[in-house]
Amino acid sequence: MTQPIERREFLKMSTAAAIGAAIQQKDESEKKPASAPARELPKVMLGKSGRQLPRLGIGCFPLGNVSDEDQGVAIAKHAYDRGIRYFDTAPSYNAGVSERRLGLALAGRDRKEFYLATKTLERGAAGARRELEASLKKLRMDYVDCVQVHEIHDDWELLFKKDSVISGLEKARDEGLLRFIGITCHRDPQFAMNAFDKYEFVSALVPVNPIDPQHLSFTRGFLPIGAKKNFATVAMKIFAGGQLLKDKNVTSKDCLRYAFAQSATILVPGCDSISHVDEAVDVALDTEKPDASWLAAVEKKVGLHRGKATEWYKN
Repeated sequence: MTQPIERREFLKMSTAAAIGAAIQQKDESEKKPASAPARELPKVMLGKSGRQLPRLGIGCFPLGNVSDEDQGVAIAKHAYDRGIRYFDTAPSYNAGVSERRLGLALAGRDRKEFYLATKTLERGAAGARRELEASLKKLRMDYVDCVQVHEIHDDWELLFKKDSVISGLEKARDEGLLRFIGITCHRDPQFAMNAFDKYEFVSALVPVNPIDPQHLSFTRGFLPIGAKKNFATVAMKIFAGGQLLKDKNVTSKDCLRYAFAQSATILVPGCDSISHVDEAVDVALDTEKPDASWLAAVEKKVGLHRGKATEWYKN
């Protein structure tokens, strides 16, 4: 007949069992591989700025077009959380809505951790100053890292006249309202080359996509100059303003992979959803780079250039 277990013995046995279970659990946990840390986006030096930044940025034009304010802010916040630190916006993006939403998304972040580029369409010093002050107010910032003279074309000589946009931005730079001066160019790479022959801009924002090589190519005709002269080239229009996705000959991932394979310093795809941000991050983290035959195949898949119907922003 089984004898009843005394209370003291029962407690000893329970304690021993608990200790044994804890030891076993510890041993099993030590055998499990530790979860891998989040991978960091590859970094590059932004020309002569002295700033090292992740190679993937974000173009913030779509933030101003998203119908819901909270969603627009959430996209930019998610980009920051995924490691993106270069944010490209402009006061002309939906009449300042993009700047306002970006300012809300970046509020409270360490200002030294990100690079904020905006733009001006003004060509005179006074107008550029007014636009910059309005941008700072919408962005809730004391300064921006770069103001880009926007959409230069055959008016490029106006940038350097007396009381021009450049002189106005230089004065604002001396006052600490901005750090660097750049340009954006859509129409013809020759205009950008002319501007860089005249002035040492820190960066140029230019189109880079699979159909670009067929007509007035920035990919072929301008990116190599940036690499040679050590100024930053920032790739925009990665989907040709959305036209390549409408044509459906290539996917958004094809366009992203193509752009990352070029020599542009930083890429700023426009993202109008959190999933688009995640796709861009995934491509940026992909260490398997496309070879020349893949790039040539994508350039062929986009079809023949159809003038303004393909790239509305070029001459």
